[in-house]
Amino acid sequence: MRNIVLEISYDGTRYSGWQIQKNATTIQDIIQSAVSEIVKHPVKLLGSGRTDSGVHAIGQVASFKTESSMSQDEFKRAINRLVPNDIRIVRAEAVSDDFHPRYSAKRRWYRYIISTHADPVPFFNNYSFWVRRRLDVDLLNRYSGRLIGSHDFRNLSTIEERDVPIRNVIECGFMRRNDFVVLDIVANSFLRKMVRSIVGTFLALEKRGESPEMIDEILVSRERSAFVQTSYAGGLYLLKVFY
Repeated sequence: MRNIVLEISYDGTRYSGWQIQKNATTIQDIIQSAVSEIVKHPVKLLGSGRTDSGVHAIGQVASFKTESSMSQDEFKRAINRLVPNDIRIVRAEAVSDDFHPRYSAKRRWYRYIISTHADPVPFFNNYSFWVRRRLDVDLLNRYSGRLIGSHDFRNLSTIEERDVPIRNVIECGFMRRNDFVVLDIVANSFLRKMVRSIVGTFLALEKRGESPEMIDEILVSRERSAFVQTSYAGGLYLLKVFY
Protein backbone atom coordinates (compact mmCIF):
# COMPACT_ATOMS: atom_id res chain seq x y z
CA MET A 1 0.00 0.00 0.00
CA ARG A 2 1.41 3.38 -1.05
CA ASN A 3 0.82 6.68 0.75
CA ILE A 4 0.40 9.49 -1.80
CA VAL A 5 0.47 13.12 -0.70
CA LEU A 6 -1.06 15.92 -2.77
CA GLU A 7 -0.33 19.63 -2.67
CA ILE A 8 -3.51 21.41 -3.75
CA SER A 9 -4.43 24.92 -4.85
CA TYR A 10 -8.05 26.00 -5.08
CA ASP A 11 -10.40 28.93 -5.42
CA GLY A 12 -12.91 28.34 -2.63
CA THR A 13 -15.58 30.72 -3.95
CA ARG A 14 -17.96 28.07 -5.29
CA TYR A 15 -17.45 25.52 -2.52
CA SER A 16 -18.76 24.86 0.98
CA GLY A 17 -15.25 24.56 2.35
CA TRP A 18 -12.80 21.68 2.40
CA GLN A 19 -14.50 19.03 4.51
CA ILE A 20 -17.06 16.61 3.09
CA GLN A 21 -20.62 17.54 4.07
CA LYS A 22 -24.06 16.19 3.30
CA ASN A 23 -25.89 18.07 0.56
CA ALA A 24 -22.95 20.38 -0.16
CA THR A 25 -20.15 20.53 -2.71
CA THR A 26 -16.71 20.54 -1.07
CA ILE A 27 -13.10 20.35 -2.20
CA GLN A 28 -12.39 17.12 -0.32
CA ASP A 29 -15.42 15.40 -1.85
CA ILE A 30 -14.51 16.36 -5.41
CA ILE A 31 -10.87 15.24 -5.15
CA GLN A 32 -11.69 12.06 -3.23
CA SER A 33 -14.24 11.07 -5.89
CA ALA A 34 -11.73 11.76 -8.67
CA VAL A 35 -8.98 9.71 -7.00
CA SER A 36 -11.35 6.80 -6.34
CA GLU A 37 -12.31 6.76 -10.01
CA ILE A 38 -8.68 6.82 -11.11
CA VAL A 39 -7.40 4.03 -8.83
CA LYS A 40 -10.58 1.92 -9.24
CA HIS A 41 -11.23 1.54 -5.50
CA PRO A 42 -12.63 3.75 -2.73
CA VAL A 43 -10.07 5.99 -1.01
CA LYS A 44 -10.24 8.18 2.06
CA LEU A 45 -8.65 11.57 1.42
CA LEU A 46 -7.11 13.06 4.56
CA GLY A 47 -6.45 16.81 4.76
CA SER A 48 -4.07 18.99 6.74
CA GLY A 49 -7.03 20.93 8.08
CA ARG A 50 -10.40 22.42 7.20
CA THR A 51 -10.93 25.62 5.29
CA ASP A 52 -14.35 27.24 5.55
CA SER A 53 -16.79 28.05 2.78
CA GLY A 54 -15.29 30.67 0.45
CA VAL A 55 -11.73 30.34 1.79
CA HIS A 56 -8.95 29.73 -0.73
CA ALA A 57 -5.74 27.69 -0.66
CA ILE A 58 -2.39 27.91 -2.37
CA GLY A 59 -0.80 24.99 -0.51
CA GLN A 60 -3.40 22.70 1.05
CA VAL A 61 -2.00 19.21 1.72
CA ALA A 62 -3.89 15.93 1.58
CA SER A 63 -3.05 12.24 1.30
CA PHE A 64 -4.60 8.90 0.37
CA LYS A 65 -3.49 5.28 0.33
CA THR A 66 -3.63 3.04 -2.69
CA GLU A 67 -2.12 -0.05 -4.28
CA SER A 68 -2.03 1.65 -7.66
CA SER A 69 1.36 1.68 -9.38
CA MET A 70 0.77 4.97 -11.20
CA SER A 71 3.66 7.41 -11.10
CA GLN A 72 3.50 10.66 -9.16
CA ASP A 73 3.16 12.74 -12.34
CA GLU A 74 0.47 10.40 -13.65
CA PHE A 75 -1.55 10.95 -10.46
CA LYS A 76 -1.22 14.71 -10.83
CA ARG A 77 -2.26 14.76 -14.48
CA ALA A 78 -5.10 12.27 -14.05
CA ILE A 79 -6.69 14.08 -11.10
CA ASN A 80 -6.39 17.47 -12.81
CA ARG A 81 -8.22 16.09 -15.84
CA LEU A 82 -11.21 15.12 -13.66
CA VAL A 83 -11.55 18.05 -11.25
CA PRO A 84 -12.85 21.55 -12.15
CA ASN A 85 -10.39 24.23 -13.23
CA ASP A 86 -10.71 26.09 -9.92
CA ILE A 87 -9.05 23.10 -8.21
CA ARG A 88 -5.51 22.13 -9.18
CA ILE A 89 -3.13 19.45 -7.96
CA VAL A 90 0.23 21.23 -7.80
CA ARG A 91 2.28 18.20 -6.75
CA ALA A 92 1.85 14.49 -6.05
CA GLU A 93 4.47 12.52 -4.11
CA ALA A 94 4.83 9.09 -2.51
CA VAL A 95 5.69 9.41 1.19
CA SER A 96 6.29 7.15 4.17
CA ASP A 97 3.38 5.14 5.52
CA ASP A 98 3.32 7.04 8.83
CA PHE A 99 2.91 10.48 7.20
CA HIS A 100 -0.37 12.20 8.11
CA PRO A 101 -1.16 15.58 6.54
CA ARG A 102 -2.69 16.91 9.75
CA TYR A 103 -0.80 15.26 12.59
CA SER A 104 2.63 15.42 10.92
CA ALA A 105 2.33 19.17 10.30
CA LYS A 106 4.54 21.48 12.37
CA ARG A 107 2.96 24.82 11.48
CA ARG A 108 0.60 26.52 9.04
CA TRP A 109 0.86 29.82 7.22
CA TYR A 110 -2.27 31.84 6.40
CA ARG A 111 -2.60 35.15 4.56
CA TYR A 112 -5.51 37.59 4.72
CA ILE A 113 -5.93 40.29 2.07
CA ILE A 114 -7.74 43.58 2.73
CA SER A 115 -8.56 45.98 -0.11
CA THR A 116 -8.48 49.68 0.77
CA HIS A 117 -9.34 51.01 -2.69
CA ALA A 118 -11.54 54.12 -2.68
CA ASP A 119 -14.34 52.06 -4.25
CA PRO A 120 -14.85 48.30 -4.31
CA VAL A 121 -13.23 46.65 -7.34
CA PRO A 122 -15.51 43.93 -8.79
CA PHE A 123 -12.59 41.66 -9.71
CA PHE A 124 -11.45 41.53 -6.07
CA ASN A 125 -14.87 40.82 -4.52
CA ASN A 126 -14.26 37.10 -3.95
CA TYR A 127 -10.59 37.46 -3.05
CA SER A 128 -10.25 40.31 -0.56
CA PHE A 129 -12.17 42.17 2.14
CA TRP A 130 -12.97 45.77 1.20
CA VAL A 131 -12.47 48.41 3.92
CA ARG A 132 -13.33 51.99 2.98
CA ARG A 133 -10.64 53.81 4.91
CA ARG A 134 -6.87 54.03 5.19
CA LEU A 135 -5.79 51.58 7.87
CA ASP A 136 -3.28 52.33 10.62
CA VAL A 137 -0.87 49.47 9.89
CA ASP A 138 1.44 50.46 12.76
CA LEU A 139 -1.42 50.08 15.24
CA LEU A 140 -2.50 46.78 13.67
CA ASN A 141 1.04 45.50 14.11
CA ARG A 142 1.03 46.54 17.75
CA TYR A 143 -2.08 44.40 18.15
CA SER A 144 -0.35 41.56 16.29
CA GLY A 145 2.60 41.58 18.67
CA ARG A 146 0.25 40.66 21.50
CA LEU A 147 -0.59 37.36 19.80
CA ILE A 148 2.96 36.02 19.55
CA GLY A 149 3.42 32.97 21.76
CA SER A 150 0.96 30.49 23.26
CA HIS A 151 -2.48 31.85 24.15
CA ASP A 152 -6.04 30.73 24.71
CA PHE A 153 -7.85 31.74 21.51
CA ARG A 154 -11.37 30.66 22.50
CA ASN A 155 -12.55 34.29 22.24
CA LEU A 156 -10.94 34.76 18.82
CA SER A 157 -12.39 31.69 17.12
CA THR A 158 -15.37 29.40 16.91
CA ILE A 159 -14.53 26.36 18.99
CA GLU A 160 -16.25 23.07 19.63
CA GLU A 161 -16.35 21.34 23.01
CA ARG A 162 -13.58 18.89 22.11
CA ASP A 163 -11.20 21.64 20.93
CA VAL A 164 -8.16 22.59 22.98
CA PRO A 165 -8.14 26.42 22.63
CA ILE A 166 -4.39 26.92 23.15
CA ARG A 167 -2.46 27.80 19.99
CA ASN A 168 1.12 28.96 19.51
CA VAL A 169 1.46 31.92 17.14
CA ILE A 170 4.98 32.05 15.70
CA GLU A 171 4.69 35.03 13.34
CA CYS A 172 1.99 37.67 12.89
CA GLY A 173 2.18 40.97 11.06
CA PHE A 174 0.49 43.36 8.64
CA MET A 175 2.08 45.07 5.64
CA ARG A 176 0.81 47.66 3.17
CA ARG A 177 1.04 46.83 -0.53
CA ASN A 178 -0.25 49.77 -2.58
CA ASP A 179 -4.05 49.71 -2.08
CA PHE A 180 -3.97 46.46 -0.10
CA VAL A 181 -3.14 45.59 3.48
CA VAL A 182 -2.00 42.01 4.02
CA LEU A 183 -1.82 39.94 7.20
CA ASP A 184 0.58 37.00 7.36
CA ILE A 185 0.18 34.70 10.35
CA VAL A 186 1.99 31.45 11.15
CA ALA A 187 1.02 29.15 14.02
CA ASN A 188 1.34 25.52 15.00
CA SER A 189 -2.34 25.14 14.10
CA PHE A 190 -5.51 27.20 13.95
CA LEU A 191 -8.98 26.97 15.43
CA ARG A 192 -12.07 27.34 13.26
CA LYS A 193 -12.49 30.95 12.06
CA MET A 194 -9.48 32.00 14.15
CA VAL A 195 -7.73 34.09 11.48
CA ARG A 196 -10.99 35.70 10.37
CA SER A 197 -11.84 36.55 13.98
CA ILE A 198 -8.41 38.08 14.50
CA VAL A 199 -8.78 40.26 11.41
CA GLY A 200 -12.37 41.31 12.15
CA THR A 201 -11.55 42.14 15.76
CA PHE A 202 -8.36 44.04 14.93
CA LEU A 203 -10.22 46.15 12.37
CA ALA A 204 -12.97 46.96 14.88
CA LEU A 205 -10.38 48.00 17.46
CA GLU A 206 -8.27 49.95 14.95
CA LYS A 207 -11.30 51.92 13.78
CA ARG A 208 -11.83 53.16 17.35
CA GLY A 209 -8.12 53.67 18.02
CA GLU A 210 -8.16 51.24 20.94
CA SER A 211 -4.89 50.44 22.72
CA PRO A 212 -3.03 47.14 22.20
CA GLU A 213 -3.81 46.22 25.80
CA MET A 214 -7.35 45.45 24.61
CA ILE A 215 -5.97 42.34 22.92
CA ASP A 216 -4.70 41.07 26.29
CA GLU A 217 -8.13 41.63 27.81
CA ILE A 218 -9.87 39.74 25.01
CA LEU A 219 -7.47 36.79 25.29
CA VAL A 220 -7.83 36.36 29.04
CA SER A 221 -11.51 37.25 29.39
CA ARG A 222 -13.96 34.44 30.11
CA GLU A 223 -16.66 36.41 28.28
CA ARG A 224 -16.67 37.20 24.58
CA SER A 225 -15.93 40.87 23.92
CA ALA A 226 -18.31 43.02 21.88
CA PHE A 227 -15.30 43.93 19.73
CA VAL A 228 -14.87 40.35 18.46
CA GLN A 229 -16.04 40.12 14.85
CA THR A 230 -15.51 37.61 12.04
CA SER A 231 -14.27 39.01 8.73
CA TYR A 232 -15.18 37.95 5.20
CA ALA A 233 -14.08 34.44 4.15
CA GLY A 234 -12.99 35.39 0.64
CA GLY A 235 -9.97 37.34 1.89
CA LEU A 236 -8.37 34.29 3.51
CA TYR A 237 -5.79 31.96 1.96
CA LEU A 238 -4.00 28.88 3.30
CA LEU A 239 -0.54 29.52 1.84
CA LYS A 240 1.60 26.65 3.13
CA VAL A 241 1.74 23.74 5.55
CA PHE A 242 5.18 23.01 7.01
CA TYR A 243 6.43 19.51 7.96
